[in-house]
Amino acid sequence: MKWKAIRQQRQALATPTPTPTATPRLSRSRLGAGLYASSSGQSQSQMSSDSILSRPLLEDEVVKLKDEVLTWASQNGLLMRMDPEVDASGVGLIHVPVSLLPVMRVPKNLFEQVRDLAEPFNRLVELVASNPDVLKGTLAAAAATDDFTKKLVEIYDDVLNGPRPGVARKSLAINRSDYMLNEATQSLLQVELNTISSSFGAQSTLTAQMHRQILSKFDFLHEGTSDKSSSVPFWDTIGDIVDAFAVAVREYSDSNGASAADGSLGLKVVLMVVQDDERNILDQQILEQELWKKYKIPMVRRTLKEIKEQGSLSKTDGVLRLGENLEVAVTYLRAGYSPVDYKTDIEWEARLMLEQSQAFKCPSIAYQLVGSKKVQQYLAEGDVLESFMGNREDCDKLRKCFARLWGLDDPTDPETKEIISHAKQNPHLYVLKPQREGGGNNLYDEELCKTLEEGEELSAYILMQRIMSPIHKSYLLRNGECVEADTLSELGIYGIYLSDNGREIINRCSGSLVRTKLASSNEGGVTAGYACLSTPYLS
Repeated sequence: MKWKAIRQQRQALATPTPTPTATPRLSRSRLGAGLYASSSGQSQSQMSSDSILSRPLLEDEVVKLKDEVLTWASQNGLLMRMDPEVDASGVGLIHVPVSLLPVMRVPKNLFEQVRDLAEPFNRLVELVASNPDVLKGTLAAAAATDDFTKKLVEIYDDVLNGPRPGVARKSLAINRSDYMLNEATQSLLQVELNTISSSFGAQSTLTAQMHRQILSKFDFLHEGTSDKSSSVPFWDTIGDIVDAFAVAVREYSDSNGASAADGSLGLKVVLMVVQDDERNILDQQILEQELWKKYKIPMVRRTLKEIKEQGSLSKTDGVLRLGENLEVAVTYLRAGYSPVDYKTDIEWEARLMLEQSQAFKCPSIAYQLVGSKKVQQYLAEGDVLESFMGNREDCDKLRKCFARLWGLDDPTDPETKEIISHAKQNPHLYVLKPQREGGGNNLYDEELCKTLEEGEELSAYILMQRIMSPIHKSYLLRNGECVEADTLSELGIYGIYLSDNGREIINRCSGSLVRTKLASSNEGGVTAGYACLSTPYLS
């Protein structure tokens, strides 16, 4: 089964059948007076010049859109688990936080520019990950002051110095590069490149389907104009991810065959590594269901602790098994990106077991390290890109999307002292980023100043230009309640890459998503409660 053959055989994605679960309990709060008060205090009648609407929505129009979103979400799996403080049973579902309409207007040429960056970024991650000396050297200062980075590097070393160092380069990537529109230059600048647990690949596909339907269904959304639904780009990210899993399983099977010492064949599975109390479970289970529907390949869910308890790694051939007959062909991490996922040494031992196995790793620990903020800052320096990539044109295109970034390894360095001083005097122009993923970690304003003033362990951070984006008036739906608010948005572009010790098997751009947050909020995690899912609107 080859990638091109799969692409030729694929048909347009039908609306996915919802995963059989308990009946969703969707909160439908009444629309009351004052509901649409803007978070910034601006008048409801003011619409941003680049809004997709020519006028504010009337209250009855908002009600219609809200009902449509709640109905569509419940029927198509655009759902997540309810907060356990509200529903202790763990089976109640509620819609994913979402905008009623597309929020982020993006010039089509800019959208195509960042889509064109996905494949070069995929290849760049592989090239950096294949150079352990550069990767570890870049992270050395951060590892000296940040225990989590230190432990990840130690695991990486253990794999490279273990009995099968080549398994470190059996990699599947589901990357997502996030961008914000810089209003001053009218360009999209990269916020970060996510290489681990890049979520909402499935539900961004559903959100695009939903918004396209809404824009085509309601006449009041295109008064005097044609149907706007085609302005929302659609790409079958669900299918792309599932196809990549299937190709990786086939590659694994072709390489290992009857891999057990006694010649027996175990059932090949994709192992999804999950957190204990995952709320964003439908985004994950949609992939599980589609993988079985299309390829009859099972996906099993385990926490790191369960992997250590149930798993075994063959010393003879490096095959990872769960129980007696489940052979892991692909590991897919939707956990492991934060220190909270490693409560004890047991979880770290499980991670080492995954990394030392023959399975394709999504991602490998090297890919995870490439996604760190310190590596992002390093790649933006001078001619660093050219040292990895021979294609000068790709280097130039990538460099155009870089925001300004500064390392803080040596606070006594004159240039570093100067930028720290400027950041303390103008904190609104900067973001201080630690080596963390998952939302809620960045430092702004007073916290930024305080950390820079204390000057302790600054090598664990990078300083980044704060991207000043246009504010949009948006209608956001969370927990069944709708509010009109001033918002900021980030555009994410997915990239999928499969490689076996430098042999490129898949390299492609996939779909997109938008995360929209209140303009007054600094963070943008959807499941963490900071933002809502949305879609780009191309103009």
